[in-house]
Amino acid sequence: MKSNVDLSDLALVNVEALAQLENGCDECHQDNYGREPRTERCKLELGGGWFTTSVQRVCDITADASQSCTPVECGGYF
Repeated sequence: MKSNVDLSDLALVNVEALAQLENGCDECHQDNYGREPRTERCKLELGGGWFTTSVQRVCDITADASQSCTPVECGGYF
């Protein structure tokens, strides 16, 4: 019976760790996960009520630990 409780606790810790990684927690990066770049459209505020469309780089978690990615905010260069 004790092993079922331990497994549940371990599963909960893993789910919480993955959730932190998906939220972009760079400090939470674990060696056995990689980060895969994805480009998505975004709205770049120019001030004074003006805006334009741009792109940003988002880093998704992947099982391939050899991949790496650096997030870039909307309108940044990459």
